[in-house]
Amino acid sequence: MIKPNINLLAVIVAVPVIGMTIISPALTLIKDDLNISFSDTQLILTLYFTFLALGQILSGPFSDKYGRKPILLLGATIYCVSAFLASLSSNIEILLILRCFQGFGAAACLSVGRTIISDCFDISEAAKQMSKMTAIMAIIPITCFIFGGLLADFWGWRTNLIALGIISLTLIFFMILMLKETLLNKAKSISFYNMFLVYKGLIQNNSFNFFTITTAMQTSMFFAMNGFMPYEFARKGVSISEFGIWFSLTSVGYIFGNIINSKLSPKLGLERMCLIGTVCSFSTVLIFFLNNNFLENGPLALSLICVLFGCSNGFAVANSMTGAINSSKLNKGAASGLMGAFQVGSGGLAGFLIIYFGGAENFNICLTALFIMSGISIISSYLILKKKKLTYKT
Repeated sequence: MIKPNINLLAVIVAVPVIGMTIISPALTLIKDDLNISFSDTQLILTLYFTFLALGQILSGPFSDKYGRKPILLLGATIYCVSAFLASLSSNIEILLILRCFQGFGAAACLSVGRTIISDCFDISEAAKQMSKMTAIMAIIPITCFIFGGLLADFWGWRTNLIALGIISLTLIFFMILMLKETLLNKAKSISFYNMFLVYKGLIQNNSFNFFTITTAMQTSMFFAMNGFMPYEFARKGVSISEFGIWFSLTSVGYIFGNIINSKLSPKLGLERMCLIGTVCSFSTVLIFFLNNNFLENGPLALSLICVLFGCSNGFAVANSMTGAINSSKLNKGAASGLMGAFQVGSGGLAGFLIIYFGGAENFNICLTALFIMSGISIISSYLILKKKKLTYKT
């Protein structure tokens, strides 16, 4: 069996995150430059997430039919071209349309890149490799938050989009040279009716549903934070470039969480680690709430809590993603695509609703949404563990 280059896969899967984290520090600049509202500014992320979700629904099954590498290259090319064109946008409408294309292209990188891991390893080893990959991948948002903040602060938000184009063009070059095809048995057909049947079967699979809800809620919390945290840090007197540095510490916590998870998951099981991670995540939101309403500390305290949140994400996300993908034996690409669609779709929706209801101006509104999402993830991860125990007894 072909063993993929984990470092290359980490960058491939991180492409959608790069498209989010480089842009996030520049949101306030885009708002002022294009003279748009908070809600319109949030659409830069929300529409990106929406098409990132829709694209995964298609890219997963198409990769089962035509192979992993061709779909990856196609998606990366769409991402690259749309990034360069978006840098030339003269108004918000053009920018939003091109961000839709960019999200659609990024979908292939996210969905197919994760599926390659499941192609090459059994479920226990896949969880370990997925955790290693996400730990490596977490370094990328750190640099992107810092890099994106500096670019926007010194050269303007358009340079952030040019940087996205250059990064994706470089990645295409390395994919052509280093990436091998890992799909051994291609699907016989790709009709939309067959896709409907595959997705219907996945939705009727309780294991897939519980794992997907867990990972969707946990990643949605992080995606939503990218939309409202710039405003919270700005209220604490933090500049755009400084925000990139402070919020990048979230990814530092994610790295440590994944490193710890890679050691504990084989011993405790991915189901139990999911529950531990979701409980820890809820606890960090509680700390956010106490700090915001009773302590009112500065950006350092806020960033340290973000580190704790990132660590708890590291316990839950890799395990729940692995569980969802491996809940289907024959259609892992489709499982990865549908799971990813729920992940980023719910993240985009949550981010938009939080800003729409005043989250850009009131941090407690943001925290209420985080409490709801973390509570749902606790319930779903508990049901995962309960289902495993019942299966073991029978």
